[in-house]
Amino acid sequence: MAIFCKWSYLLRDGDKTISDDKIKKASQELYSKTFQKIEKKANLAAENIKTLVFIQDGFFRSIPMAALYDGKQYLIEKYAIATTPSLRLTASQKLNRQQSRALILGVTTKVKVDEIDYPVLPKVKSEINNVQQLFPNSKVLVDSSFNRDNLGKELNKTAYPIIHIATHAQFGIIAEDTFLVAGDNDKLTIKELENTLRQVNGGLNSVELLTLTACQTAVGDDRATLGLAGVALQVGVKSALATLWSVNDDSTFHLISEFYDRFRKSGVSKAEALRQAQLKLINAKKIDNLNDQYDNPAYWAPFILSGNWL
Repeated sequence: MAIFCKWSYLLRDGDKTISDDKIKKASQELYSKTFQKIEKKANLAAENIKTLVFIQDGFFRSIPMAALYDGKQYLIEKYAIATTPSLRLTASQKLNRQQSRALILGVTTKVKVDEIDYPVLPKVKSEINNVQQLFPNSKVLVDSSFNRDNLGKELNKTAYPIIHIATHAQFGIIAEDTFLVAGDNDKLTIKELENTLRQVNGGLNSVELLTLTACQTAVGDDRATLGLAGVALQVGVKSALATLWSVNDDSTFHLISEFYDRFRKSGVSKAEALRQAQLKLINAKKIDNLNDQYDNPAYWAPFILSGNWL
């Protein structure tokens, strides 16, 4: 537990300028305690395993397995990685991406909810535009049009395999304190999201992928966004892409753009598309338009794919 706490601090609570060597040392120490024996015993390299799917419980839920380090590589450099609360919740069907459309929701302005001010997220507008370009048949509900009623109406009248939500979020210990920030200083609670998704899932209109790029989390809740993802899976959403902790606006834009580009054009699995997006940030020092610091796991490791990894 002490090793985990130390590593957790370095990744999410510490200064993002902490040296790579210090982070890699902590990541390697945790790798040796959690996954090294499994990797060797299963002989994953010889078996040509490309994707790892973890069923994590307890504090292991808050471990981004992608950031474990074997002394030479991060785990994500060797495998595509996904997590699931239970294999029984996983429907392993590939999405027909040629017919994909997305329901895209976001907040691009400063808002105030429950006496808390949420600043503008400068990259959300670009993020929304990029997703819309990749999925031309999409519908955008942004700012004042992003509310629980419009969300429900759209999902009931049109099948959207992909739902993308780019906004602030607030997470608490109890469900009532957990919500996504909507337009017009409103909010979408976790219960409202659950009820809305429950109404449309289970039939032909089931959501294949829910992406949550939430950029504001409550201090101390290290499973917050995965809690939202878990609710989505339980009501029938096939896959959820979410984050383990608060993420940087600009690095998120680059990672999500790469994820959808890989996912839409190359026909790879969702897990592999996320892997390629994370590798882009890992190689930030080699890419002109990326901040060199984005190779730090604090920027790319919090993104977790849950549910159907195909």
